[in-house]
Amino acid sequence: MKKLLTLTLLISLAPSAFADKVKISEEVLLKIASTEPTPQLDQIKASLLEAQSKKGEANDALGTNVYAGYNYIETNELPLIQFAPVFSPVTQYQVGVKKNFKYGIQGNIYSSFDQRSGGNGQFNDLTTVRYGLELNLDLWKDLFGRLTRKKLENAETMAKQAKLQADVNEKVFKLSLRRIYWSLVANNEKMKISKNLYQTALKQAKDARKRKASSIADKSEVARYESQVSSRKGSLLYLEYERENILKQLRSMIPSLSGKDVELSEVGLNKTIFEVLECTTMIDKFGSAPYQYTQYDDLAKFLKDVQKNQEVIDESYDGVDLKLSTSFINTGVASINDGSSTFNNQGAFNGSYDDAIDDMNNNDRSGYSYGLQLNIPLGAKGSDTADVKKEYNKRKLRANIVNMENNILATHTQISKSIKVLGEVIKSQKSNSKHLSIRLKEMKRKYNQARIPEYVLIQDQDALMSSDLSIVDTQLAILNTLLDYFVVFTETPCSFNRK
Repeated sequence: MKKLLTLTLLISLAPSAFADKVKISEEVLLKIASTEPTPQLDQIKASLLEAQSKKGEANDALGTNVYAGYNYIETNELPLIQFAPVFSPVTQYQVGVKKNFKYGIQGNIYSSFDQRSGGNGQFNDLTTVRYGLELNLDLWKDLFGRLTRKKLENAETMAKQAKLQADVNEKVFKLSLRRIYWSLVANNEKMKISKNLYQTALKQAKDARKRKASSIADKSEVARYESQVSSRKGSLLYLEYERENILKQLRSMIPSLSGKDVELSEVGLNKTIFEVLECTTMIDKFGSAPYQYTQYDDLAKFLKDVQKNQEVIDESYDGVDLKLSTSFINTGVASINDGSSTFNNQGAFNGSYDDAIDDMNNNDRSGYSYGLQLNIPLGAKGSDTADVKKEYNKRKLRANIVNMENNILATHTQISKSIKVLGEVIKSQKSNSKHLSIRLKEMKRKYNQARIPEYVLIQDQDALMSSDLSIVDTQLAILNTLLDYFVVFTETPCSFNRK
């Protein structure tokens, strides 16, 4: 029982030891991003679908709609006037086709049927059949479909822009994964350096305790080495904390890695830096910004098209509107007196659908109508709102366009300079580490000869560690700088721009 409790405690304290292990590399992460669903990719897809749905809604507004209605009425009410008939039952239906055209016209073709009986048998199936055509034309805002076509063009353009933006965002997502991966690699390199110095500190502290036991070293010397152990252990623990934060970001982007023990595949950071510098050399040869390797210029073009159309749309907001409505109706009526004798000697009236159609064909009962509707907004509120809306759209679109164009130029201009500066920084740091390494060997020899105090040796060890860690940080900065370049110039043809 005691052994079982001990095993349970070990499992609870070290769950990672029993978790699934997975080795990751750039290739593995990019493959996962291309095959597995992730929250960020789902959001990118959702934004694309939203733009496509708005395009569909704009086109649906010009679709053809078939409609139908049916109504049946039956009542036992008494007439208000003695000789006025109460019609019951009444059967009505209507069917039609409506369509909006992109030239500012709304059309409606319909057929209606009305059949009713009543008057205590005096009226039987009296039938009215109508065929109608209605046309509504916008004579001001949407004259010749000017406004409708701009909205359609905008919906089409924004759908194309969304598709291109989704492609760019997917590449940016993969670059974010690569940035996290290289942060893990850099963290791993820094942990190796820190672990080596931590082991050295443990060994030195152990030797100091032995010397104290032999009365060669005093208490203060042991305390200094113990302090060095604590300091380097703290640095190592902080790097472990950083690693967990990086892994948290990675797992939030790729949920399938949650609950798994992530290990890094072997990677040569120095070799990768040479690959980066080769890529930078190629970029230097472009001179001006290579627009053929970026999609942001196409995005800016789409936004400019949207801006032009939006200006026309905003001009129509809350302005004068004039509409023309026309209709043509042909009617057939079936109400035939059969000549029979009734209490008022009028005879009975009968009808049917066929008789109504015959009446329509044999008699001209057509009619037409037309009308104008003018709408003029009064007051300053509508005008103020229109001005605010227009200015908002103008500034928003202009800001996006300018940002994209400036980003293209600034990114290309700074990439080579930034990496060259960072390359010089690495050279200086490596030179510094080389000289510190030489000095440290000499200091160890002098310390063993009791020619220098222990704190001098510790200071040199810390200086070398700090220099080596700085080299790793600068290498990571170089990688991130180039990855930032690929965010804009996504199609750059160099080996480090992995898809």
